[in-house]
Amino acid sequence: MMASVKRWCVASVIVGAVSICLPISAKAQEAKETQSTEGKEASCADCNRPIANTKVNTSYKYKTVQSVKNVTQYKDVNKTRYEKLVNRVVNVTRIQPVTHVNVITRVHNRTVVLHQTQNVAQTETLPTQTVTTGKTIQVNHEPVHRTCNCR
Repeated sequence: MMASVKRWCVASVIVGAVSICLPISAKAQEAKETQSTEGKEASCADCNRPIANTKVNTSYKYKTVQSVKNVTQYKDVNKTRYEKLVNRVVNVTRIQPVTHVNVITRVHNRTVVLHQTQNVAQTETLPTQTVTTGKTIQVNHEPVHRTCNCR
């Protein structure tokens, strides 16, 4: 924007200067031509003037053209963000002790010798002998989901 304003100002100054100088230079040139018509009617190669009695009207037309370039600049920045992802695998070994208990009831029958002579007849009923054996068995079932009861 500033460049175009500067160009416009320069162009207006040049047009103003040319419009002021043209009438003066035209009058000065006519005066010189009247003085130099003493036999020189051909163009003077040394002073770069046109042939005598030739009027020159110079007009300037200015056109400001803006050269527009659309430039896209890219600045690639790599920003790395490290996230910790921990996959923890825990192997749990569970030990369940199994105790097998075998209960054995031992009945000791002892005979005591009496030093008397007696005729006694006795009948005794002993309690029933009980043997208890226990064992723990692991039963592995398939897992069941609580929400849908599928396996």
